[in-house]
Amino acid sequence: MLRIEHLYVKQGERSLLQDVSLFIEQNKWVCLVGASGSGKSLLVKSILQMLPNTLQPSGTISWNGEDIQRASTTCSIYGCEIGYIPQQYTTSFAPFLTMDAHIRDLFVSHKQSYDADRIRSIMDKVHLSEELLHRYPGELSGGQLQRFSLVLASILQPTLLIADEITNALDVLTARQVTEWLKTMVGRTSSLLWVTHDLAEAMMYADYILVMKEGRIVDAGDRAQLLDSLNPYTKSLLKAAPILTREDRLEYVPTR
Repeated sequence: MLRIEHLYVKQGERSLLQDVSLFIEQNKWVCLVGASGSGKSLLVKSILQMLPNTLQPSGTISWNGEDIQRASTTCSIYGCEIGYIPQQYTTSFAPFLTMDAHIRDLFVSHKQSYDADRIRSIMDKVHLSEELLHRYPGELSGGQLQRFSLVLASILQPTLLIADEITNALDVLTARQVTEWLKTMVGRTSSLLWVTHDLAEAMMYADYILVMKEGRIVDAGDRAQLLDSLNPYTKSLLKAAPILTREDRLEYVPTR
């Protein structure tokens, strides 16, 4: 599916991403973990070809064995084969269109028939009532907009979902419900590249975890491998994670 080899992104002489390589297999949950500013969102923008002209990428990004830029010009893979749930979800919606109009436009742009049953099913799973389809973005809460961005990203049943810090605007219960729903999709229809700063969350769900720091992937492995990692940055993330297992739960959360 998605393969990245020796990706660099530079701004002038400054390297923002350095020698990034990864592979996402079919029906796998891959988690990209790192602090703010580590390069996670920049890597996502590289995959989606959303880098500004001021940045110079090099290396290869391929989709099903074909250069992703060439694949996206011969077939509109974004939205159809690769779904994206952005961190800045509020910019994903036109304020003068209802939510139903956003969804209809997506079906039309990919030459697919509007599927009301599929829409209702997904909205139910992310706890959105059907009457919200007739509202405008400005009439919805941040959490509702975040869940609608998930609906838009998944409605065409892509084989890869890219989710960039998508639970930030959700309450704890809704975030867990959404995450559990995504878990049912992985292994059945889609793979998932999950971008987060929360290593505990990654440990709970991911098949494979990539640890990013200062534009580099500094560690990688499954849960067991990262728990035994000798990498000092991974060890610091593990130490900072509030919950890894029920037995490791903290007695209290320090506030100072």
